[in-house]
Amino acid sequence: MSLAVAATGCDDTTPLVTAACREDTDCDDGKLCDNYECVAREQRACEVVIDGNPILQPAPHIVDFGEVETTAPLVQTVTIHNVGNCMLTLFQASLDKDATNFTCEFCASNFPLEIFPGRSVDVPIGYSPTSPQRSQAELVLLSDDKEYGTLRVPIKAAYSGTPALSASPSTLDFGFRPASGTTGAPKLVTITNQGSGETPITITSISLSADSAQDFVLQPTVELPRDLKPVRLDRNALISVELNYAPLLAAAHTGTLVIESNLGSMTVPITGTAEGPPHAAAAPTMIDFGLITLGRSELRTLTISNTEGGSPLLVSPSWSGVCDQSALDGGAAGINTDFAILPQTVPAVAPNGYTEVHVQATATVAPSASNPSGRTDAILSLATNDPSNPCIPVTLGFNSQLSAGGEVVKIDMTFDNGSDSAFDEDTRNVDLTLENPYGFICNKQNPAPTNWGNFGTASWLAFAPKEEPERIILSDALQDGTYRVQVNYVNDCKSLPTQLVASVLGISVEALLAYLTGGLTIPGGNVADVISQLCFSSGGTSGTVRVYVNGQLRKTKPFSLGRRGDTQYVQDILRTTSGAGSVFTAP
Repeated sequence: MSLAVAATGCDDTTPLVTAACREDTDCDDGKLCDNYECVAREQRACEVVIDGNPILQPAPHIVDFGEVETTAPLVQTVTIHNVGNCMLTLFQASLDKDATNFTCEFCASNFPLEIFPGRSVDVPIGYSPTSPQRSQAELVLLSDDKEYGTLRVPIKAAYSGTPALSASPSTLDFGFRPASGTTGAPKLVTITNQGSGETPITITSISLSADSAQDFVLQPTVELPRDLKPVRLDRNALISVELNYAPLLAAAHTGTLVIESNLGSMTVPITGTAEGPPHAAAAPTMIDFGLITLGRSELRTLTISNTEGGSPLLVSPSWSGVCDQSALDGGAAGINTDFAILPQTVPAVAPNGYTEVHVQATATVAPSASNPSGRTDAILSLATNDPSNPCIPVTLGFNSQLSAGGEVVKIDMTFDNGSDSAFDEDTRNVDLTLENPYGFICNKQNPAPTNWGNFGTASWLAFAPKEEPERIILSDALQDGTYRVQVNYVNDCKSLPTQLVASVLGISVEALLAYLTGGLTIPGGNVADVISQLCFSSGGTSGTVRVYVNGQLRKTKPFSLGRRGDTQYVQDILRTTSGAGSVFTAP
């Protein structure tokens, strides 16, 4: 066979001798390059080749992704060689049914597929782990290989999880402290491994940056280095460090907490100010709502200001009845559920700024011989971080008048969930529901239903800091029937490690408490699951439902709930009409 191109005639461009081929692309369609010669594919079919024998040989024989510490997609390639002397036909390539986390796009190719002797095709295998686990599968190859018509290539991988260092809170603000050089209440930073799987993180040092030492104080509480397992596996795998702020000069101060680990450095910015305290004021400090029709609500605006303040003003409202610190610790005992502040969590007020909230009054007490004007009074106590004005009392009151809509029913529900005055680690929660005679409901999820028609107007409200007590008011009922009072145990955790839960969620303890008391929305739907997983102890609760009609107590009904999910119909309320008019009773 000649390897050179022969000369052509003057008027003929067809070569007298064909040039040798080196690749299949050098040949015309339907032909392959075999031993430097373009031949028709049919000439290498096994039925025309003497002793034709197609042989499939994969490389590698095992696909092993090894130990993986990332969820990023990975790819390894299996090359299918035909080391026989005739055409190999690949009928199918597939992953077995247990191929979780593995992919094979080639397996969706058009089959059958012919592989010329000495040729190969590549089969990329993808691996994308979703959770820490060991994964195994097989690439199954069906061909006309005479000895191994079905050939299996093992595939394996192990995802050990990705470690993730977290510090909660991610920033620390001490607010105002006087420039005295003395410390106040400390704050905690919790360090955890939020990673998946089992890979630990080694914490090697925790320190304040050089520019922080003068104003901020770090109290080491643990010996280092220390390995932190993922906190979801070991809820004791955390490091808490205590920081304090002791400013020497009247100025704004910044610092940095530096956490060193085998993953590198993490920093937590720290701020505080000694420039000046907040300056708390509220207006008006006396609100008279005037005359309110029974069953109706009125709103008034309350302005809380921080004029001339040098740092943010923090305000905590309380219905204690008396404005002093010991009374504030008394909590819910002084709550009159005919009054409410909206929102119940007051946002921080910036220096030289103000915020407006609404105070709501609802008339449920009818005029009577002992109270001819239907007078209702209360004191709203605003506890502040202003050292010169730590508590501002706001007096509230109104008179009531009868309505044309008949009697007004108020249902109050209280239950045992630890301290009522401030949020502690007891997160037990019971929800109150009123069901009308047609089965429509009023509760937290549906606080102001509009479909009750002649069965009246109902509204739900709960009180901070623990959504307790809860209150439902029913007015304007025109149709007889039986209303049912239901309680539902939605959280039975008596001891919640708020510091740990906050670190798992990646937020501060203050932010978690604000969420649990209804003052903050946390994105994502896993908060309840995290609380359930990390709760140290659960238990039952007992409570009381009180039914008032036009302000008169008609029924006190105790209840007990054993565990989360328990539901109980506690009391029926009947509306009946007689010659004397409509009457609500609670038998």
